[in-house]
Amino acid sequence: MLLPFALTALATCAVALQIPLFPQSHSEGYKFDPLLHLPGISPYFDAIGAGLNHRAPRDCEVIAASYLVRHAAIYANDKDYRNYIEPFIKKLNSTLMPTSGKRRKGWTGPLAFFAKWENPIDDADNQLEQITPQGIKDSKKVGKRLLSRYPELVPTTKKIYADTKSRTKDTAEAFIQAFPQSVEVVEIGKNRSSFHSQDPHKACKAFSKEPGDGEFKTFMLKYTAPVIARLQPFSPVELVEADIMGLQQLCGYESSITGKKSSICGVFTDDEWMAYEYAWDLKYSYMVGHGNPLSPYLGFPWLNTTAQLFENFQDGTEDDDGQRFFLSFTHREVPPFIATALGLFNSSNAAAEEFPTDKVNWSRSWKMAELIPFLGHVGIEKLTCTRQGGRLGELKKDKNMYVRIIANSAPRPIPACQDGPGASCKFEGFLALVKEGMSVYGDYDGICGNKEARDSEDFVRKELRCGNIDVKYRF
Repeated sequence: MLLPFALTALATCAVALQIPLFPQSHSEGYKFDPLLHLPGISPYFDAIGAGLNHRAPRDCEVIAASYLVRHAAIYANDKDYRNYIEPFIKKLNSTLMPTSGKRRKGWTGPLAFFAKWENPIDDADNQLEQITPQGIKDSKKVGKRLLSRYPELVPTTKKIYADTKSRTKDTAEAFIQAFPQSVEVVEIGKNRSSFHSQDPHKACKAFSKEPGDGEFKTFMLKYTAPVIARLQPFSPVELVEADIMGLQQLCGYESSITGKKSSICGVFTDDEWMAYEYAWDLKYSYMVGHGNPLSPYLGFPWLNTTAQLFENFQDGTEDDDGQRFFLSFTHREVPPFIATALGLFNSSNAAAEEFPTDKVNWSRSWKMAELIPFLGHVGIEKLTCTRQGGRLGELKKDKNMYVRIIANSAPRPIPACQDGPGASCKFEGFLALVKEGMSVYGDYDGICGNKEARDSEDFVRKELRCGNIDVKYRF
């Protein structure tokens, strides 16, 4: 018979065995940050991705890398400002006290700070779509961080590329200050064939930013209703759906402009921020993602250009100038095209199934906050590796070469090709994947309506199929 103290000891032991060796989880002390949930308008942050090591896989080295980089922070997108931010600012300024000129009356509770709040977009006509001073600082910082990944490749860089928009050129000019050597910024115009890969949507007549507008509005009306009900008692002006959207956008824009988290960010709850994120994921899915049948047509040109570039290194072409690190500066639409072509954020569900408009789909794959913050980037690395072989286990060079896709510093395995070290893709497999993609989605000018219309018609209809969606484009 066991004595009472022995029973107690056994019970204590049993409990002890149930306690993990390291009881503190990776989420210990977790705090929600809305700046990680603002697709398209947040300051840059490194993504976690699939959780793979950001460095090259063990016994591998990167021998070439090419990146598409979104421009740095702007004061505001013109459409965002005109549709959502400006209407709220006008209401806000209607509460200015006549005797003060700077203080506002009637704002209380969580909105009390608006009594003295200063609008960071105080010269909209000259600021919209323009890089902010903080954006220039962030460009240098992110440039230095990105270049630190490739100390052997960076010195080979002679040229980087930007289109004619001031926001991309200004970002490129700031980025090159991170290089230890002189680097030329080459301006790419629409008459250059490379423009189709760097800014494919801008050279495609069929592309429109309208897809998803209806679904976006439907969900916005639903999720903002309870937010309005919660905040209205603290506002001296009537709040409508567009005001809530404008306020949430100001959180991202003001934080990007000043380099400090906006007071507005604290107004909303975590679930309200997640609803905002969902609304824009929905919109981007239909506009530049797998909900738009045009997307792979606009994503494969850059993949094809990069595949050919990397293949030329292997073949040792005569016009090889030795550059092995490439940067091209673009806009928020382009990284999602690349991701869609490769299936990086795609869901097995049809777009309408993945994005219901009456609720948040918490398990969706498509989350653009992780891809298109300001200075967000997608890149392709070419790797060479060694492997153990022989009786003594000595390292031998692997005859295969590999590629990895990098999105905001994090490796993103290609669903259709991940047979290499660190879930990378054999280079031959990548070439085959791109070749197959180009065979299906390679008629860029035809699908975009850039060719002459038929003699007997005023427009050409192209029927595209993406999942269960049929879309007809008028050219």
